[in-house]
Amino acid sequence: MPGFTETLIIVAIILAIIVLPKRFGRKPEPVIKRIKKSIILTGWTRIAIIVSILWLAFSTLYLTPWNNGWTFYIYTGPGPVALFWGIFWIVLGFKKMGK
Repeated sequence: MPGFTETLIIVAIILAIIVLPKRFGRKPEPVIKRIKKSIILTGWTRIAIIVSILWLAFSTLYLTPWNNGWTFYIYTGPGPVALFWGIFWIVLGFKKMGK
């Protein structure tokens, strides 16, 4: 069984390994705050969002897919909206790539 002196020596070595590098090590580099780029919504983008929401709402109310079936509703309701936003996303990607 280790004696009191041996235990103190082990504790001192562990503290030296942990504490000394923190005291005499390099100073931490300052943290650089990055500004997040927010999504810029132009007037046309806002109009497209509202038209998409209205298209989905009116097509749902007019076609009543819960009564008539989902297939025709998917092709005329969310289908064109998804196609439009997919094309918009692709075009936006090519514009950013050209910068």
